[in-house]
Amino acid sequence: MSQKTENLVSDDLQATLDRIAAAAADRKDEIVDLLSSEQPKKSRQIDAVFNRCIWWEGCYYCQDELGQWQRVKCFM
Repeated sequence: MSQKTENLVSDDLQATLDRIAAAAADRKDEIVDLLSSEQPKKSRQIDAVFNRCIWWEGCYYCQDELGQWQRVKCFM
């Protein structure tokens, strides 16, 4: 499935997220549920496109089938 790449992370952040994800719980269901009422289209896209998601430093990041992380939602 094709996806937008506007939220791809830097190589350094990619490596950091890979390390964090190795020990972190998958939070994909959490972000899908969170967005289901306020952004239902984005919620469905995350559910369809990404394999797993994690929370780190105020943002949800999700990883696609190619192993690329994308920032999907931040809270300030």
